[in-house]
Order: sequence, then C-alpha cells, then structure tokens
Amino acid sequence: MKYLNLPRGWKELFLKGERKRLWKEKKRFKVVVAGRRSGKTEISKRKLVLSLKYDAKVGNRYARYFAAAPTRDQAKRIFWDDFKALIPKCWIKKVSESDLYIKTIFGSELWVIGMDRPERVEGTSWDGGVLDEYANMKPHAWSEHIRPALSDRKGWCWFIGVPEGFNHFKDLADYAKSGSDDDWGYYTWKSSEVLPKEEIESARRDLDARTFRQEYEASFEGASGRVYYSYDASIHEDSSITLNRHLPIYLCCDFNVDPCVWEVVQFDGYTVFVVDEIFLRNTNTVEMTKKFLSTYGGHDKGIIVYGDSAGSHRSTTGKSDYALMAELGLSTQRIARRNPFVKDRVNALNSMLMTTNEEVRLYHSQRCVNLRKDFEEVQWSEGLKEIDKGRSDRTHASDALGYFINARFPLRKHKPDKGKKFYK
Repeated sequence: MKYLNLPRGWKELFLKGERKRLWKEKKRFKVVVAGRRSGKTEISKRKLVLSLKYDAKVGNRYARYFAAAPTRDQAKRIFWDDFKALIPKCWIKKVSESDLYIKTIFGSELWVIGMDRPERVEGTSWDGGVLDEYANMKPHAWSEHIRPALSDRKGWCWFIGVPEGFNHFKDLADYAKSGSDDDWGYYTWKSSEVLPKEEIESARRDLDARTFRQEYEASFEGASGRVYYSYDASIHEDSSITLNRHLPIYLCCDFNVDPCVWEVVQFDGYTVFVVDEIFLRNTNTVEMTKKFLSTYGGHDKGIIVYGDSAGSHRSTTGKSDYALMAELGLSTQRIARRNPFVKDRVNALNSMLMTTNEEVRLYHSQRCVNLRKDFEEVQWSEGLKEIDKGRSDRTHASDALGYFINARFPLRKHKPDKGKKFYK
C-alpha cells in the first residue's frame, strides 16, 4: 500500500525499554516523565501521525486530534514543521498555516494548539491528543477544559515533559504511578538512555546537582526555598498506618475557614504517626469538630487538642474556638499562650522528619493529602524569614502539625516562668 511509505524521519527513532512500553501498552491516559532530548516528544508526534490513518474514524465520525504546548508559539515551534515532514504527502488533503491544522484524505484532522488559552479546546470533540511540557501549563487546564472535551468520544491523552518542581505534573505522575486506575499508565526514563555519554557528562559539569537530576534524570525536585527540606514521600508516607486503639489521639488544629485542615496524630513514645486528616471548605470550628467526632469521638484512650494559640481569642460569636470545641466534648487542651517562632516550629518539624543522623521519627498515612502537599510545596518567602502564604490552600496542614511537634519536641529550650501557666 502506498500509504505505508512513510518519510525518512521515521527511521531515526529506535524504541526499547520504557519507550517501547510507552508505544505498545494499551492505556487511555499516559504520563511520560523523561529527561531532556530523550525522545518523548518525537514518540508522541508519531503516535498522532499514525492515528490520522489507522484511527481516522470513530464510529461514523471522522477523528480529530491535537498537539498542545503551553503557548501557541511554542506549540507551533515544537510540532508544526515536523508534522508536515512526518505525514506522507499523499495523506494530506489540506494544510492551514493560519489555523495550524492538517486534514487528511481519510477525513481525520490534526490541530496544533497553545494552552495559554485552554478554552480553545472547548466546543470541539477530540479523539486524542498530546500535552507537551505539561508541567508549564495551567494547573486546571486538564480537569476544566481538556478532559470534558475528550469525554463523548472516549478520547486518549498523553502528558509529557520534564519535572518542574512539585506541581500539578507531579500530582498526575503520582496518580498514574499508583496503579489505582487501569486507564492510566506511567513511563519514565533518563536522558542517558538516549543521548551520548559525552553529552551527559558535559551537562553534568555545567549544571548544579539539583538541576541536572531534574532536567536529565527526570527527577522531581523541590524548589531551593522549600521549607520542609527533610521530607521525602518515599520515606515518610506509609500506607499501613492505621489508628492504634491503645494510644491517645492528638488533634492538631489550625483555624482557617476555606480550607480548614486538622491533623489526627498518635505517638508511641518515639515515633509520631499522622493517622488522618480532617478537611472541609468554607467551614467553621463547630463543623470541623463534629466531623472529627463522627469518626474518632468514641476513642477510649483520650483525645488531646493542640493548635494555634490564636484560637484562644474570642471570635464574633463571643466564644473562642477552643471554648466551642470544649463544649462539644474536646475539653482536654494543651494550648500555648503564644505561638512559637516560625523558624523554631519549622526546625522542630524538620528534625522529626529526619535528624542529622538520618533517623526518621515522623510518618503519615496516604490519607494526609494536604500535609504531603505542604511538605513538598511550601516555600520560604523572599529573604527566608517567613513562610510564603501566597496560596490559600497551602500551609494549614503543616502549621497545625507544627504546633503539636514544637510543643512536644521543641529544639529551643525555654526556662519556665513560674508565675505563668504555659497551658490553658
């Protein structure tokens, strides 16, 4: 068949290992985390081109595919000329240089799109597509714009790129890697599997260790201003953690409204286990307390409350947050008169995550989603003096836990003032 006479560029790609698995495995959604210049984009281009012929129709409709990058100019630079070179000329019916789409004699179409305006994909049904440099796209582009546009035709999607800190790309990679959803596949490889050894060594000499790991070894690296630098999810997240009925519960509170996050903690004499997380949006102290009590209210070994000292102040209702909690049954409270210095609280928490002797004294369950994101994403503000509070959904879980950790395991020793009660 004349349609199988593909251009010479197809012969330049040799697939093995993870790249071969990516090409052959039947998964609807594929997350590809690979190093620079390692072939991930080239593989995706060929996937799209072959789909134009071999998946040209879906039912009684002609198929439509997209190739996207963070901006339209970037998408054009990455894909457009290569598509025109890779698609056999005898397949092509129309090429639109202004709208960046190619229509084939089979009826299928391939569009090049910039995700600086993700609404471009709306109003059109898509049978498949590729999101290149996904880490640099808007976090909600997938869930709010692209995913709905794939639904009615059950379209597929590849998410490809190099890690860019702990952001939405990492969240998606973690989900795909978990194996909890058969529709999703995870694929990763280093640049060294494709590039010559001398090129890898040259990059290693030019880059700092963190940047080299991220760009050439496809490693998700926290930002340099990361607050909880001792944290590593592969070490500290433990799916086996469950409530121990023989130990007290320590409820760790931070009083935010939207969202509000509390941590449920236990301590066995040496190690802290964060068992669960209470999370509500647009809420108040009474509703949070009721939600906690609905699950843990009958705990035999007692419940002790720790948290933000600001919760001792009277609210607009005339009662403090802790007074409201006491009225609902959580009357055993260990609340400092003043919150610790931020650096003291952070240092105490980092030391529990890992000491200088590499001892780990704190683990959390997989249910603590917000705590994990805090540990991975929370940054110092400029000058490294205060925590960056720019994101409304971050810092609340780690702050709540930090008040407990600093109270029980402080690094800075203060002489007690005999004339004042520390707890109230």
